[in-house]
Amino acid sequence: MIGQAPGDIDFGALSERRKLALATFDLCAVCALPFGEELRWQVSVDEAAATAKTLVSSEAPVHEVCALYAAQVCPFVSSPYARHGDEIRRGLKRPEVTFLTGFRQTARVFGRRSGLQTSERVLHFETTDVEQRLRLSSSAEAIDAYQRALQTEVEVTIDEAEREIATRLTELTTEESEDSGSVMAGAAWFVGGAFCPGVGKVQGMQRFAEDPMYTALARRVLLEPGFAKKFEETDDLYTRAAVKWLNSRDHLPKILASWRNTALNRARHGRPSPGKSGGGIDPRKSKRKLQGAARRKNRR
Repeated sequence: MIGQAPGDIDFGALSERRKLALATFDLCAVCALPFGEELRWQVSVDEAAATAKTLVSSEAPVHEVCALYAAQVCPFVSSPYARHGDEIRRGLKRPEVTFLTGFRQTARVFGRRSGLQTSERVLHFETTDVEQRLRLSSSAEAIDAYQRALQTEVEVTIDEAEREIATRLTELTTEESEDSGSVMAGAAWFVGGAFCPGVGKVQGMQRFAEDPMYTALARRVLLEPGFAKKFEETDDLYTRAAVKWLNSRDHLPKILASWRNTALNRARHGRPSPGKSGGGIDPRKSKRKLQGAARRKNRR
Protein backbone atom coordinates (compact mmCIF):
# COMPACT_ATOMS: atom_id res chain seq x y z
CA MET A 1 0.00 0.00 0.00
CA ILE A 2 3.05 2.27 0.20
CA GLY A 3 4.06 4.35 -2.80
CA GLN A 4 7.38 3.16 -4.21
CA ALA A 5 8.62 5.93 -6.46
CA PRO A 6 12.43 6.37 -6.39
CA GLY A 7 13.61 8.55 -3.52
CA ASP A 8 12.44 8.81 0.08
CA ILE A 9 9.61 6.39 0.88
CA ASP A 10 7.11 7.38 3.57
CA PHE A 11 5.98 4.19 5.28
CA GLY A 12 3.42 6.18 7.23
CA ALA A 13 1.48 7.23 4.13
CA LEU A 14 -0.83 4.89 2.25
CA SER A 15 -1.23 5.18 -1.52
CA GLU A 16 -4.91 5.35 -2.46
CA ARG A 17 -4.01 4.44 -6.03
CA ARG A 18 -2.25 1.30 -4.88
CA LYS A 19 -5.23 0.45 -2.69
CA LEU A 20 -7.50 0.67 -5.74
CA ALA A 21 -5.28 -1.80 -7.60
CA LEU A 22 -5.28 -4.17 -4.61
CA ALA A 23 -9.06 -4.02 -4.35
CA THR A 24 -9.63 -4.49 -8.09
CA PHE A 25 -7.42 -7.57 -8.42
CA ASP A 26 -8.15 -8.84 -4.86
CA LEU A 27 -4.52 -8.87 -3.71
CA CYS A 28 -2.74 -8.94 -0.36
CA ALA A 29 -1.39 -5.53 0.66
CA VAL A 30 2.01 -6.98 1.66
CA CYS A 31 2.97 -9.59 -0.97
CA ALA A 32 0.58 -8.55 -3.79
CA LEU A 33 -0.51 -12.16 -4.37
CA PRO A 34 -4.20 -13.22 -4.58
CA PHE A 35 -6.16 -14.32 -1.52
CA GLY A 36 -7.90 -17.28 -3.10
CA GLU A 37 -9.55 -19.21 -0.26
CA GLU A 38 -7.32 -17.75 2.47
CA LEU A 39 -8.62 -15.51 5.22
CA ARG A 40 -8.23 -11.75 4.94
CA TRP A 41 -6.42 -10.40 7.99
CA GLN A 42 -6.55 -6.93 9.45
CA VAL A 43 -4.09 -5.58 12.03
CA SER A 44 -5.43 -3.26 14.72
CA VAL A 45 -4.43 -1.78 18.07
CA ASP A 46 -8.07 -0.99 18.89
CA GLU A 47 -9.60 -3.90 20.84
CA ALA A 48 -13.19 -2.82 20.17
CA ALA A 49 -12.60 -2.77 16.41
CA ALA A 50 -10.60 -6.00 16.50
CA THR A 51 -13.36 -7.92 18.29
CA ALA A 52 -16.22 -6.70 16.11
CA LYS A 53 -17.90 -9.10 13.67
CA THR A 54 -17.39 -6.64 10.83
CA LEU A 55 -14.47 -4.24 10.42
CA VAL A 56 -14.31 -1.18 8.19
CA SER A 57 -10.71 -0.07 7.73
CA SER A 58 -8.79 2.33 5.54
CA GLU A 59 -6.12 -0.35 5.20
CA ALA A 60 -6.35 -3.23 2.72
CA PRO A 61 -6.37 -6.78 4.17
CA VAL A 62 -3.41 -9.18 4.06
CA HIS A 63 -2.60 -12.89 4.33
CA GLU A 64 -2.05 -14.26 7.85
CA VAL A 65 1.66 -14.92 7.37
CA CYS A 66 2.04 -11.45 5.84
CA ALA A 67 0.25 -9.85 8.82
CA LEU A 68 2.56 -11.68 11.24
CA TYR A 69 5.59 -10.67 9.19
CA ALA A 70 4.44 -7.05 9.39
CA ALA A 71 3.94 -7.44 13.14
CA GLN A 72 7.71 -8.00 13.40
CA VAL A 73 9.20 -5.63 10.84
CA CYS A 74 6.84 -2.65 10.88
CA PRO A 75 8.22 -0.17 13.47
CA PHE A 76 4.76 0.93 14.56
CA VAL A 77 3.17 -2.50 14.82
CA SER A 78 6.17 -4.31 16.31
CA SER A 79 7.10 -1.92 19.11
CA PRO A 80 4.90 -1.09 22.12
CA TYR A 81 6.96 2.09 22.43
CA ALA A 82 6.03 3.33 18.97
CA ARG A 83 4.48 6.75 18.51
CA HIS A 84 2.01 7.97 15.93
CA GLY A 85 3.62 10.10 13.24
CA ASP A 86 0.67 11.71 11.46
CA GLU A 87 -0.06 15.39 12.04
CA ILE A 88 -3.21 14.74 14.08
CA ARG A 89 -1.82 12.12 16.52
CA ARG A 90 1.89 12.93 16.39
CA GLY A 91 3.71 11.75 19.51
CA LEU A 92 0.84 9.70 20.95
CA LYS A 93 1.90 6.27 22.20
CA ARG A 94 0.19 3.31 20.56
CA PRO A 95 -1.59 0.72 22.77
CA GLU A 96 0.64 -2.10 23.97
CA VAL A 97 -1.40 -4.96 22.45
CA THR A 98 -1.70 -5.71 18.74
CA PHE A 99 -4.76 -7.55 17.46
CA LEU A 100 -4.92 -9.60 14.26
CA THR A 101 -8.33 -10.66 12.96
CA GLY A 102 -8.92 -13.12 10.13
CA PHE A 103 -12.08 -12.53 8.07
CA ARG A 104 -13.60 -14.84 5.50
CA GLN A 105 -14.48 -12.18 2.95
CA THR A 106 -14.15 -8.59 1.85
CA ALA A 107 -17.76 -7.47 1.61
CA ARG A 108 -17.32 -3.95 0.21
CA VAL A 109 -14.72 -1.44 -0.93
CA PHE A 110 -15.79 2.17 -1.23
CA GLY A 111 -14.60 5.75 -0.91
CA ARG A 112 -15.63 7.97 1.99
CA ARG A 113 -14.19 10.65 4.26
CA SER A 114 -11.13 9.72 6.25
CA GLY A 115 -11.62 9.36 9.99
CA LEU A 116 -8.39 11.29 10.59
CA GLN A 117 -8.33 13.85 7.80
CA THR A 118 -11.99 14.68 7.31
CA SER A 119 -11.21 16.94 4.38
CA GLU A 120 -9.93 13.93 2.42
CA ARG A 121 -11.74 10.89 1.06
CA VAL A 122 -10.00 7.52 1.09
CA LEU A 123 -10.84 3.95 0.15
CA HIS A 124 -12.29 1.77 2.91
CA PHE A 125 -12.37 -2.04 3.07
CA GLU A 126 -15.24 -3.76 4.89
CA THR A 127 -14.29 -7.28 5.97
CA THR A 128 -16.82 -9.69 7.48
CA ASP A 129 -17.29 -13.23 8.86
CA VAL A 130 -14.62 -13.53 11.55
CA GLU A 131 -12.95 -16.94 11.75
CA GLN A 132 -9.75 -16.37 13.76
CA ARG A 133 -8.29 -13.85 16.18
CA LEU A 134 -4.78 -13.35 17.53
CA ARG A 135 -3.64 -11.15 20.41
CA LEU A 136 0.03 -10.17 20.47
CA SER A 137 1.44 -8.41 23.52
CA SER A 138 5.17 -8.89 22.87
CA SER A 139 7.66 -9.36 20.06
CA ALA A 140 8.26 -12.92 21.29
CA GLU A 141 4.59 -13.76 20.80
CA ALA A 142 4.70 -12.29 17.31
CA ILE A 143 7.75 -14.38 16.42
CA ASP A 144 6.16 -17.58 17.77
CA ALA A 145 2.92 -16.95 15.87
CA TYR A 146 4.89 -16.23 12.70
CA GLN A 147 6.83 -19.50 12.98
CA ARG A 148 3.61 -21.47 13.49
CA ALA A 149 2.04 -19.79 10.46
CA LEU A 150 5.10 -20.61 8.32
CA GLN A 151 4.81 -24.29 9.24
CA THR A 152 1.18 -24.50 8.12
CA GLU A 153 1.37 -22.06 5.22
CA VAL A 154 -0.01 -23.31 1.93
CA GLU A 155 1.91 -22.13 -1.11
CA VAL A 156 -0.08 -19.68 -3.22
CA THR A 157 -0.56 -21.06 -6.73
CA ILE A 158 -0.99 -18.40 -9.39
CA ASP A 159 -1.27 -18.39 -13.16
CA GLU A 160 0.75 -16.29 -15.59
CA ALA A 161 -1.82 -13.48 -15.73
CA GLU A 162 -1.81 -13.17 -11.92
CA ARG A 163 1.98 -13.30 -11.83
CA GLU A 164 2.20 -10.48 -14.35
CA ILE A 165 -0.11 -8.27 -12.25
CA ALA A 166 1.95 -8.91 -9.11
CA THR A 167 5.20 -8.23 -10.97
CA ARG A 168 4.00 -4.96 -12.45
CA LEU A 169 2.65 -3.80 -9.09
CA THR A 170 5.79 -4.58 -7.10
CA GLU A 171 8.58 -3.68 -9.52
CA LEU A 172 9.67 -0.11 -10.22
CA THR A 173 8.64 1.27 -13.58
CA THR A 174 11.17 1.80 -16.32
CA GLU A 175 10.54 5.54 -16.21
CA GLU A 176 12.29 7.65 -13.59
CA SER A 177 10.36 9.04 -10.59
CA GLU A 178 7.29 6.95 -11.23
CA ASP A 179 5.46 4.64 -8.83
CA SER A 180 4.32 1.44 -10.50
CA GLY A 181 1.26 1.42 -8.21
CA SER A 182 0.06 4.73 -9.64
CA VAL A 183 0.40 3.40 -13.18
CA MET A 184 -1.34 0.14 -12.25
CA ALA A 185 -4.21 2.14 -10.75
CA GLY A 186 -4.93 3.49 -14.24
CA ALA A 187 -5.00 -0.05 -15.59
CA ALA A 188 -7.28 -1.09 -12.71
CA TRP A 189 -9.57 1.82 -13.59
CA PHE A 190 -10.01 0.42 -17.11
CA VAL A 191 -11.04 -3.08 -15.99
CA GLY A 192 -13.59 -1.92 -13.42
CA GLY A 193 -11.97 0.23 -10.75
CA ALA A 194 -13.77 3.19 -12.33
CA PHE A 195 -17.04 1.82 -10.92
CA CYS A 196 -15.95 1.56 -7.28
CA PRO A 197 -18.49 3.57 -5.21
CA GLY A 198 -17.17 7.02 -4.40
CA VAL A 199 -13.81 6.46 -6.11
CA GLY A 200 -13.96 9.66 -8.13
CA LYS A 201 -13.60 11.81 -5.02
CA VAL A 202 -10.91 9.72 -3.35
CA GLN A 203 -7.54 11.33 -2.73
CA GLY A 204 -5.32 11.06 -5.81
CA MET A 205 -8.04 9.77 -8.16
CA GLN A 206 -8.79 13.09 -9.83
CA ARG A 207 -6.31 12.21 -12.55
CA PHE A 208 -8.63 9.42 -13.68
CA ALA A 209 -12.04 10.80 -12.70
CA GLU A 210 -11.64 14.18 -14.38
CA ASP A 211 -10.34 12.84 -17.69
CA PRO A 212 -13.30 11.48 -19.71
CA MET A 213 -11.03 9.11 -21.62
CA TYR A 214 -10.41 6.90 -18.58
CA THR A 215 -14.07 6.23 -17.81
CA ALA A 216 -15.00 6.02 -21.49
CA LEU A 217 -12.45 3.25 -21.97
CA ALA A 218 -13.64 1.52 -18.79
CA ARG A 219 -17.21 1.54 -20.17
CA ARG A 220 -16.07 0.11 -23.48
CA VAL A 221 -14.15 -2.70 -21.74
CA LEU A 222 -17.28 -3.36 -19.67
CA LEU A 223 -19.84 -3.25 -22.49
CA GLU A 224 -17.90 -4.54 -25.49
CA PRO A 225 -16.22 -7.95 -25.06
CA GLY A 226 -14.67 -7.63 -28.50
CA PHE A 227 -13.04 -4.33 -27.56
CA ALA A 228 -11.78 -5.81 -24.28
CA LYS A 229 -10.10 -8.60 -26.24
CA LYS A 230 -8.51 -6.25 -28.77
CA PHE A 231 -7.42 -3.93 -25.97
CA GLU A 232 -4.90 -6.63 -25.01
CA GLU A 233 -2.84 -5.40 -27.95
CA THR A 234 -2.03 -2.05 -26.31
CA ASP A 235 1.66 -1.24 -25.94
CA ASP A 236 1.27 -0.17 -22.29
CA LEU A 237 2.56 -3.07 -20.15
CA TYR A 238 0.25 -2.30 -17.23
CA THR A 239 -2.95 -1.96 -19.21
CA ARG A 240 -2.12 -5.05 -21.23
CA ALA A 241 -1.49 -7.08 -18.06
CA ALA A 242 -4.77 -5.90 -16.51
CA VAL A 243 -6.91 -6.61 -19.57
CA LYS A 244 -5.32 -10.02 -20.15
CA TRP A 245 -6.01 -10.85 -16.51
CA LEU A 246 -9.64 -9.74 -16.90
CA ASN A 247 -10.20 -11.70 -20.11
CA SER A 248 -8.66 -14.87 -18.68
CA ARG A 249 -10.87 -15.07 -15.55
CA ASP A 250 -13.69 -17.61 -15.38
CA HIS A 251 -14.86 -15.87 -12.20
CA LEU A 252 -13.94 -12.35 -11.16
CA PRO A 253 -13.21 -11.45 -7.53
CA LYS A 254 -16.38 -10.60 -5.64
CA ILE A 255 -15.65 -6.90 -5.23
CA LEU A 256 -14.77 -6.28 -8.88
CA ALA A 257 -17.73 -8.35 -10.06
CA SER A 258 -20.03 -6.28 -7.85
CA TRP A 259 -18.72 -2.98 -9.23
CA ARG A 260 -19.07 -4.16 -12.82
CA ASN A 261 -22.55 -5.65 -12.33
CA THR A 262 -23.82 -2.40 -10.82
CA ALA A 263 -22.37 -0.45 -13.75
CA LEU A 264 -23.93 -2.90 -16.24
CA ASN A 265 -27.35 -2.51 -14.63
CA ARG A 266 -27.03 1.27 -14.77
CA ALA A 267 -26.07 1.12 -18.43
CA ARG A 268 -29.03 -1.14 -19.28
CA HIS A 269 -31.42 1.27 -17.60
CA GLY A 270 -29.85 4.31 -19.19
CA ARG A 271 -28.41 5.73 -15.97
CA PRO A 272 -24.89 7.17 -15.91
CA SER A 273 -22.30 5.39 -13.84
CA PRO A 274 -21.15 7.24 -10.70
CA GLY A 275 -18.39 9.64 -11.60
CA LYS A 276 -19.06 9.38 -15.32
CA SER A 277 -17.82 12.47 -17.04
CA GLY A 278 -19.69 14.18 -19.81
CA GLY A 279 -18.34 14.38 -23.28
CA GLY A 280 -17.33 10.73 -23.59
CA ILE A 281 -15.62 9.32 -26.68
CA ASP A 282 -17.03 8.70 -30.11
CA PRO A 283 -17.19 4.88 -30.40
CA ARG A 284 -16.32 5.18 -34.09
CA LYS A 285 -12.83 6.43 -33.30
CA SER A 286 -10.15 3.93 -34.11
CA LYS A 287 -8.95 1.38 -31.59
CA ARG A 288 -5.38 2.42 -32.22
CA LYS A 289 -6.06 6.03 -31.32
CA LEU A 290 -7.73 5.01 -28.07
CA GLN A 291 -4.87 2.72 -27.16
CA GLY A 292 -2.31 5.39 -27.89
CA ALA A 293 -4.16 7.88 -25.71
CA ALA A 294 -4.45 5.34 -22.91
CA ARG A 295 -0.75 4.63 -23.02
CA ARG A 296 0.25 8.28 -22.93
CA LYS A 297 -2.18 9.35 -20.23
CA ASN A 298 -1.66 6.31 -18.02
CA ARG A 299 2.05 7.06 -17.81
CA ARG A 300 1.89 10.85 -17.53
